[in-house]
Amino acid sequence: MTRFTPPLSRRTLLKSAAAGTALAAMAGPLSAPALAANQPVKFTLAWLAQGTTLYVYLAKAKGFFSRRGLDVEISRGYGSLPAAQSIAAGQFDYGIVISTPLILSIAKGLPLKAIATVDYDATMGVGVLQDSPITAAKDLTGKKIGAVPGSAEYPFFPAFVQKAGMQMSDVELVHLDNKVLERAMTEKQVAAIMGIGSSSLPVMLSKGIPVRWLLYSSVGMRTYGQTIVTRPEVLERDPAVSEAVVDALMEAVAYSMKNPEESMEIFAREVPEIALTQNGKEFVRIGLGLAHHTIARQEAMEHGLGWGDPAVYQEMIDLVMTYAGGEGMTRPTVEQVFTNDFAGEFKLEQPEWQSVQARSAEFGKLVS
Repeated sequence: MTRFTPPLSRRTLLKSAAAGTALAAMAGPLSAPALAANQPVKFTLAWLAQGTTLYVYLAKAKGFFSRRGLDVEISRGYGSLPAAQSIAAGQFDYGIVISTPLILSIAKGLPLKAIATVDYDATMGVGVLQDSPITAAKDLTGKKIGAVPGSAEYPFFPAFVQKAGMQMSDVELVHLDNKVLERAMTEKQVAAIMGIGSSSLPVMLSKGIPVRWLLYSSVGMRTYGQTIVTRPEVLERDPAVSEAVVDALMEAVAYSMKNPEESMEIFAREVPEIALTQNGKEFVRIGLGLAHHTIARQEAMEHGLGWGDPAVYQEMIDLVMTYAGGEGMTRPTVEQVFTNDFAGEFKLEQPEWQSVQARSAEFGKLVS
C-alpha cells in the first residue's frame, strides 16, 4: 500500500508525550508515523450544511484533506447532542459539537474530547425584531419570551438573567414548539425568542425577517461555539491523523477568511441544493459572516486558529454542571474536555485580521 508520511510536528510530539509513548523520549532522529494514502475518515456536522460549516466542505474541495492523506466523508448532523453520541459510539471518527453539549455529554460519561476550538461565541441568546425597543437584557423585564424547552440555550437562560441583575420572575416564559417560534415573534405574541443566533439569524434574515440577537455573552457569560471532537482512544491511537484533520480544517477556515467570495462559490458547488433554495446565497453569506465575526477574537489572533482558553472551558464546565447537571453526571476536568496540542498552526497577519473584522462588522451589529 502506498504510504503518506506527514512531517512530525511539535503538536504530534506534545500529544505523544502526553500519552507517554517511547517516541516522545527518543533523543535521536525521529521517524514520522505513516498515514495510509486516502485513509478514510468519517466526519459529521452538528447540523445541516450552512455558512458556519462552509470550512469543512472547503477543506475537501481545496484538497486540504487529501494533501494530508485523508479521504473524508462528510455527513449532515441532527444536533450537537446526537452528533456527540454518534461520535462516541464510533459511527464517526470526528465531527463538530458545540462546546456546552460537548461538556454535558462528557459529564454523562461519553468518551469524547475536543481537539480544536473553531469559534469563540456560541451566540446563545434572545432574538428580537430589529425595531424592538429591547436593546439590553434588562429591557426584557415584564416581557414574554418564547422558548423551546430542551433547546441548547434553554438551560442557561437563568444564568443570563442572573448575570443581568434580574430574577426569573421578572420575565414570562412562553413554551412553544420550534415550528411556531419565529411566527410568535413576528406576530408579536411574544416580545422575544430564545435561540442560537448563528443558526437562527441566517434563516430568518434570508427570509426577509428583520431580527437581531442579544447574546448571553453580553452579560459576561462566555461560551465557545463549534469544537472539533473525536474519541480519546482515536486521539491516542492516531495523533498524526488527528493533527492532519485539525490542520486541514483550520487551513480551510483561514482560506475562507482571506477569500470569502471564492469560498462561497466553492461551497455552492459542493452543496448544490443550497443554490436551489430561495435566497440560498444570502443564507450562506450571513452564516459565513457571523462565523468570521466569532472567530476574529483575541484567542485566535494571539495563539492561532483552533486555540481555546482553558479559563473559558473551566467557566463552561461550571455553567453546565450548575444549570444542566443531573444525577449520575460527573464533573469533568478541563483536560478531559479539550486539548490545544493541535491548535495554532495557522495564523493570520494583523492586516488580514483587520480586513476580516471590517467585513464582518455588518454581522457584528446583529449580535450584541
